[in-house]
Amino acid sequence: MTYYLPENLPSGPILSSRRPTINEFFLSSYTMNIYLGCEMGCPYCDGWVYSSRPLNETVRVPLNLPQLLAEELQTVSRGDLIAITALSDPYQPAEQSYRITRQVLQVLADAGQPCLILTKGLGVLEDIPLLQRINEQSLAIVMTTLLTMDRYAAERLESKSPAPALRLEMLTALKRAGIPVGVAMVPVIPYVNDTNTASRALFRACAEVGVDFVIWDYLHVPNERHRMRVDEMLIRVAAYPSNFYRDVFQGQPLPTANYRAERDAELLVRCDGFGLDPRVPHRLFAGRLDPKNEAALLLKHTAFRDTINGRAHMAALHRDLAERVYGGEVRAEQLRLSPLWLTLKQVLTMEE
Repeated sequence: MTYYLPENLPSGPILSSRRPTINEFFLSSYTMNIYLGCEMGCPYCDGWVYSSRPLNETVRVPLNLPQLLAEELQTVSRGDLIAITALSDPYQPAEQSYRITRQVLQVLADAGQPCLILTKGLGVLEDIPLLQRINEQSLAIVMTTLLTMDRYAAERLESKSPAPALRLEMLTALKRAGIPVGVAMVPVIPYVNDTNTASRALFRACAEVGVDFVIWDYLHVPNERHRMRVDEMLIRVAAYPSNFYRDVFQGQPLPTANYRAERDAELLVRCDGFGLDPRVPHRLFAGRLDPKNEAALLLKHTAFRDTINGRAHMAALHRDLAERVYGGEVRAEQLRLSPLWLTLKQVLTMEE
């Protein structure tokens, strides 16, 4: 049983510090948690790592968070997107009682602040009018985590979350309402949802409902406590032995670089085959973010494909330019080195 702990937060920052580099997955310059703790308690979640107690034991409910956020937004650029994606789900069951996420969206709508929400909770459908208002003013994107279309595996990986089919129906309803939607295959779990069969089924389902994009990232096992939790999860899925990941992780928090490179290449082929974008497509955020943010994202997204396609030099160039653009420290002659120069010049309104 999860216990709710309503509280008033002390004055202070609600948002993270402004990111030193823009997040290429979520388009974000800032992130924020709404609830602290998560009743869904998915065993692969990084949230377990940052909590001394079980992630799903208690949920702290910040009653005055919307008011504090409204004050803080006075110092935040309207061209910087805020991602509500951190270590707890904004539409977990507590939202039905407290509606803190709804109040946060009202604050963002009043300010015209762009946002992206990552959630498995179907309650987001109740806030479609607020999301439409934000999207008309700036940009609002909704993503859901989706690891597999195998119902058996899903029940063992995330038993307290809505079934994959229900999450896809949720995205269909949001897209019908004009809200851009995406799927996060996060994490890719070796030997569980990383097979060609599993990824093909997942991407086909995404294409059938018309999601705007998909992203993926890899299982993160930063310490022994989390490794034990992952081992327990693997046993529930298919009775994997505790040392099953020895060669894949080689004692590191992430799978080896070779493993990730091979999977990236295969998943990109799957995306292209189903006509899916592997990052948020430019058409969704064009003209809706600060021009420096827009240009940095274009460069990072291009660097992602450069890396997979073996263009290491161009990937390094584009990532370096992305950092410089985001920090406002780039010159036109530097950007001319990129094949994106004409697009970047238009976005940044630079002269020849």
